[in-house]
Amino acid sequence: MIGLVMAGGKGTRMQSDKEKLLLEYKKPLVLHVVDALKNSNCFEKIIAVTSPNSPQTQKILIENDVKIIETLGDNFVTDLNSILKKLDDYVFVTSGDLPLLDENIVKQIVSASNPKENMD
Repeated sequence: MIGLVMAGGKGTRMQSDKEKLLLEYKKPLVLHVVDALKNSNCFEKIIAVTSPNSPQTQKILIENDVKIIETLGDNFVTDLNSILKKLDDYVFVTSGDLPLLDENIVKQIVSASNPKENMD
């Protein structure tokens, strides 16, 4: 299973000069999400989806050894669809702005979905 973090938005509602996912609560918001996925041990790989709208977020993710796939940054659904077409595994999708997401929540969601048992 792949953990996919959507991290390419503009964050215009925040009305901030700083990219939304780099706002900090002890560390950038997006790193809380990445750490929750990593610490859950549920994923073979974790990929962050970035865009030209989030160059500094992309830089931080690369510095933290997160694989990046860049999209055009049109909108969440369009970017997600373009990525899903390229992946051939089960995918856990989350937004990068969920700092309260933790490894236990991730484990519960993955366990509830149980994709291997639902295969026909």
